[in-house]
Amino acid sequence: MTATVPADPRTARFSLILPATWVVLDLDPRTRDRSIQRMIRTAVGTSDRLAQFRRSAVQLYRTMLSDAADAGAFFAATYSQTIEGRPLAASALAFLGRLPPGADDEPITIEEMITTLSEPGPGESVEELPATIDLEVGQAVRIRGRTGVGMTGSDGSEPMVDVTRFFVPVPPWDLMLVMAFSTRILPVGEAFAELFDQLARTARWESERWQS
Repeated sequence: MTATVPADPRTARFSLILPATWVVLDLDPRTRDRSIQRMIRTAVGTSDRLAQFRRSAVQLYRTMLSDAADAGAFFAATYSQTIEGRPLAASALAFLGRLPPGADDEPITIEEMITTLSEPGPGESVEELPATIDLEVGQAVRIRGRTGVGMTGSDGSEPMVDVTRFFVPVPPWDLMLVMAFSTRILPVGEAFAELFDQLARTARWESERWQS
């Protein structure tokens, strides 16, 4: 499948259709802090007894979104809900990176990406082997695995997340789109992966500026 992409990535707008229960996060440093404070106030409420909790949550999201933006992310969303007493949570990130070289310094091919992604990195495991999938944003390599979150919990161990990634080469831009969907609720990782596949299929490029 050959996707049509805008001529210039600087004037391209990325869109992803999410369920109403998901919240799109603001990565723009000019408005990010106000958006975080508004989101936490809406989610937690305004009780004085929860002031310390609101402050810590704001700081957590501020650090997380700042790190994501610094890493090149231009889209982020999160989901958190309790259903029948069971907490559920998930997140989505999309970012662009330089298209890695393949053989003979030519742009990496889909086949080479499959070979590379078949070997998990340190601290990672592969739950589903990489495979090609046709998306509206282009042909992608999809892989599902588990990896650490990069920080230790109160018990000294590193929590794991179940993550489904889609690597989409964009040769006209010499870039690669990566969409990463994850959940820290490991027992429902497979069910969430099915949802993530559906969300990835809604991804689109549009000829509008997505950042200034």
